[in-house]
Amino acid sequence: MKRVLIQNGALVTPDGILDGKILSLCGGKIETLAYTGAACECEVMDAEGGYVLPGFVDIHVHGGGGHDFMDATVDAFEGAIKAHLAHGTTTLYPTAVAASFEDLSAFLAAFHAFKEGSAYASLAPGVHLEGPYFYGGEKLSRGAQKGDVLRSPTVEETEALLALAGGAIHRWDAAPELDGIATFGNRMRELGIVAAVAHTDATAAQAEAAYRNGFSHVTHFYNATSSHRKRGQTVYAGVNEATYLNDHVTVELIGDGCHIPKEDILLAMKIKGREGVSVITDGMRLSASSLQSGKLGSLHAGTEVIVDNGVAKLLDMSSFAGSIATMDRCLRVLCQSYGISLSDACVMLSLAPALRMGISARKGSIAAGKDADLLIFDRELTLKRVILGGKTVEKT
Repeated sequence: MKRVLIQNGALVTPDGILDGKILSLCGGKIETLAYTGAACECEVMDAEGGYVLPGFVDIHVHGGGGHDFMDATVDAFEGAIKAHLAHGTTTLYPTAVAASFEDLSAFLAAFHAFKEGSAYASLAPGVHLEGPYFYGGEKLSRGAQKGDVLRSPTVEETEALLALAGGAIHRWDAAPELDGIATFGNRMRELGIVAAVAHTDATAAQAEAAYRNGFSHVTHFYNATSSHRKRGQTVYAGVNEATYLNDHVTVELIGDGCHIPKEDILLAMKIKGREGVSVITDGMRLSASSLQSGKLGSLHAGTEVIVDNGVAKLLDMSSFAGSIATMDRCLRVLCQSYGISLSDACVMLSLAPALRMGISARKGSIAAGKDADLLIFDRELTLKRVILGGKTVEKT
């Protein structure tokens, strides 16, 4: 196997930035961060004085490049994944919106077909179901999810979807205040599926009950998650407060610079620590494209959205509708707009999500033995090269 050397680049690791090192790759894996052997008969990649980062891991993304995973075709899966790969995402979890049983079944069938025959199958270890078990009573909680498909979980439907998935579901989101949620959460825990709280108006007590019954993560924290509020003559804490008080619950934040202000991400980092905060795109079909309008969800049943001021919105401007971000944009927001260190940003874009999904032995950081999924950025944080399994991804 031919060895690949990456030289003249600063290696960005969780422990800091390493200068003057030669990174060695062999057999699609990272061999060593400090190669000292001869360079003869090796392929040499010149980082040209830039940064070498781990490939990004996006655990919440609906589509990109004009495609939505809910389109339920192999072409849609490949098109969206290729679009995000060009922006540095080397691992992702295709995400479904809340939908009918039939549309979720089609999504799962398309994922299986994609995994069986696509050259990009290894980039998607499993899928993420965002719903359909959400609270639909408040517009703020519902967000851009379609109200007519929101429902409470039943054992019958949950088991039917699990059977169709055949182990492909790695994460499933639901609202804590729904009937049947404890049974659902405990079933997810039993199967090793990440159960996440999302699109909810739950009280802190309801969130705490969910955390005792299998839930361990919060979807796009601060967005469509409840905080303290007055109901009648009583003030209640919400999901956000319960989450901050529980050291075992992780969160994810949309890093596009539009969905949350700087102070909220810094607060989450302060309380949860950088390894407890995953940065996501929540990107939809307009991500990684020049399109200014389209549908969130499938072409036949999705919701019309438009791009306004750098973010996707419903036509009536009442809600954001996912983001149009890519992970390299999120990196620049974190470092250049929010003043977060490059090392901390890479933890939240790569290592934290890999830890959350149980794949950190192979993904998420530059370390010997891990997959050689790497990115080369210049000093202005412009992406220059994507390396997947030790090979440069050709630009298309």
